[in-house]
Amino acid sequence: MSEREPRTIRMEPDRVARMMDRIFERLGLEGDERQVVVERLMEASLSGYHSHGVMRITMYTEGIRAGNMVPGAPLDLLGETVSTLHLDANKGMGPWAATEAMKRTVGKAVETGIGCASVVNANDIARLGGYVEQPAKDGYIALLMTNDAGSNPCVAPWGATSPLMSTNPMAVGIPRESGDPILIDISTGVSSEGRVKMLRNRGKAVPDGWLIDSNGQTTTDPEAYFSTPRQAALLPLGSLIAGHKGFALSILVDVLTGGLSGAGCSGRSPDDLDQNALFILVIDPDKFVSRTALSAEVDRLAESIKGARRAPGVDEIRVPGDGARSERQRQQEQGIEIDSPVWSAIQQIMDELGIDQRSV
Repeated sequence: MSEREPRTIRMEPDRVARMMDRIFERLGLEGDERQVVVERLMEASLSGYHSHGVMRITMYTEGIRAGNMVPGAPLDLLGETVSTLHLDANKGMGPWAATEAMKRTVGKAVETGIGCASVVNANDIARLGGYVEQPAKDGYIALLMTNDAGSNPCVAPWGATSPLMSTNPMAVGIPRESGDPILIDISTGVSSEGRVKMLRNRGKAVPDGWLIDSNGQTTTDPEAYFSTPRQAALLPLGSLIAGHKGFALSILVDVLTGGLSGAGCSGRSPDDLDQNALFILVIDPDKFVSRTALSAEVDRLAESIKGARRAPGVDEIRVPGDGARSERQRQQEQGIEIDSPVWSAIQQIMDELGIDQRSV
């Protein structure tokens, strides 16, 4: 790419959605499954999680072509109690499997107050926060975690320099009386891998404190992370100051996802083809204080937080989820931001699939 070429472009959201729909249709996704995949990737990009949205088109295309992502795969029941589910996604499309698993888990919570699901052989599910928002709007507390079943070592354990853990993200949706839930969506690594890739695509250095090289020194060069073999690893959440806390959370995610499901935890062979694992927990406050009481108390807490004395230079204190909602509105109006290398790869995919770019 020459210096004069833009690092990013902006595209009307409706056009991006049509483009995704055409691509996934040609790749064999049908009906509701295709709609869910498009909606989840669109929601991620619109919310500002570009590394988990449009960028994933290339990942999903490669996965389908390699047979690691299987359109139309069933979500099979391996085990069930009144409040728990053990499910096998059979290498199906991650967004579809996660959406269906969340629906079934909410159904358990409706009956017993608690729903819990463990899913094996899933795939990438993009932004986790997109799956817990609706249950929270409906009055439930919803938690979702995922790991890579040991197949994508990228985060160094606390005190180490070599990658061993996945980024092991988690998301929680918490209902509020005002209608806009609190949405916690974090990686237990200091950043997601996709965010590092996005910075590399834009020709930018990563922030200091994100990467540690094989000599134990921090580096801001994203190429050190993407080299083969990797010459740098992501640090745990908390970086060099409090990374032991992110590391501990990562172990928790590994055990609840890979351990409970049977998919496996970090530290396995990178060549292991076991698929992503999910852990879902849904709580119905009506079986405790009541949905009304909980959402009102959460609203009071949020307003107290927003009303706290602000530090110099801070215009507004926000609670988790506010930023994504604000970004969603901005990109609906201004267009979705797409990195130029990502757009070039998408154009190549459309050419290979025989899709006329002028028709979308």
